[in-house]
Amino acid sequence: MRYLQLQVRFPPETRHPMHQFLVKQDSIQRAYLRHWNFSNPEYVTTLLRVVGNTEEGREEYLAALDAVETIQEYDTTPVDDRSFYVYIREHAQGFASRLRALLTDTELLIVPPIEYATDGEMLFEIAGEQDALQGLVANLPDHLSVSINRLGEYDAYRESRVTALTDRQEEVLEVARERGYYEIPRQASVREIADELGCSKSTAANHLRKVESRLVRLYDDRSTTG
Repeated sequence: MRYLQLQVRFPPETRHPMHQFLVKQDSIQRAYLRHWNFSNPEYVTTLLRVVGNTEEGREEYLAALDAVETIQEYDTTPVDDRSFYVYIREHAQGFASRLRALLTDTELLIVPPIEYATDGEMLFEIAGEQDALQGLVANLPDHLSVSINRLGEYDAYRESRVTALTDRQEEVLEVARERGYYEIPRQASVREIADELGCSKSTAANHLRKVESRLVRLYDDRSTTG
């Protein structure tokens, strides 16, 4: 079984209003579509994890949800000071209907999460037979800008950050990468990472050690089974 990672850029006029919201504001950094249910033909239900400066951006995000006419209802659950979950039920029309077609009208498997970024791009992974993967890419609409980031044999040990790490560890890793902690030369200290996360320096250092240990173990697993 093969897999590929697609990076798709939607023109502004074809984006879901909440994806367009991400592009236009500064507080929310990205949203991860974790789960979806299309069993009811009249609406779709989705669960997203929204990441960013929630102290400043959460209310703005909720106001944007209220402004989307196709959204019937939503509910939120806080995770920490940098993320929250949002459950959404939306009429199956417009972008929701296109998402339904993408995720259900295929024999391929969509590997969650689907990542929505602030540059208008959507990043996701698909697994299946080689011919079906090629057919999917070939039949994508011309107005989409598509890049294939990865292509190869599917490997159960090649876990994404979200499945390999806890929510808090993923958050720490994201902040560290954004601040340049892993750049050469290093552009941020553990203290700066801690200040961004709102925790002590020792707590931030402990999180970083656990993240690095987990990723090293995943690499070792791949090397052993490869």
